[in-house]
Amino acid sequence: MVASTPPASWTEQDREYYLQQVMRSGWSRMRPYSLLFLLLGAGIAENGATREDLKPGLRNSENPQGDLEAPCWEDPDDLDEDEQARQPQLIETAALYAAHYGRPPLRTHADVLDLLLAAGVVYEVPNAVGAPRIFPKVPAPVPADVFPLDEEEAAIQRQMLIDSAYEGPSYRIIELFEPDGLRREEIVTSLDRMARLIEGDPQDAREAIRLLTEVGDFTTTLDVANVPSHKVFRIRCAWEQFDKKRIGIHGMTEDGKLAVTLPSDLD
Repeated sequence: MVASTPPASWTEQDREYYLQQVMRSGWSRMRPYSLLFLLLGAGIAENGATREDLKPGLRNSENPQGDLEAPCWEDPDDLDEDEQARQPQLIETAALYAAHYGRPPLRTHADVLDLLLAAGVVYEVPNAVGAPRIFPKVPAPVPADVFPLDEEEAAIQRQMLIDSAYEGPSYRIIELFEPDGLRREEIVTSLDRMARLIEGDPQDAREAIRLLTEVGDFTTTLDVANVPSHKVFRIRCAWEQFDKKRIGIHGMTEDGKLAVTLPSDLD
């Protein structure tokens, strides 16, 4: 356990910013999945999370109660062939991360929580009446800060951090396609114009548009990697693809739950 103190304040804005940090970093790539879900559960809580508070994020058909002592790895029979082939390597890699902190291989969600505590990604302290509460470390560490990632994974996660710097501008570009709730299929612009709209420079606009087009639902009539900043081009959105592929985080609901919009492929 890492010695620390709870944040002096933990507002809804603080929680939303933390959740965005976690989702935009490499934690979404880490396995088992409860590495991510436990971080989100700790971040959602207003005054620190009890272990009971963390259970909702762990519930599924195999673990309807969200039991921390339930297996943290999916039953191979529930996986497709590719996932079955990858799972042994994922388990081995997670065991290396655990061994880095003198922990045994991960078998249960409780093991995963113990690893997060040992790595200092979350910490557990008693509240005023002595009840233990789990708090997230802020700002949220990225996996490379605490785990010995291999070079391939470290490179992927470095690119994710670069991309995350342009996610905010990319969202502002998406908003241009939905004025007043309407959905436009294309806009005519230039990097100079877009830079003014996102309050950045042409290179910021170039990177934000690149990030949009990597998903496949946005396309451009010119290659933004090489287009001069004054050159006019069109950005197009395929809304059917957009709804299938994108997940959105919209902060917290009134009852303290994470508000998300799931891709239709996952509905």
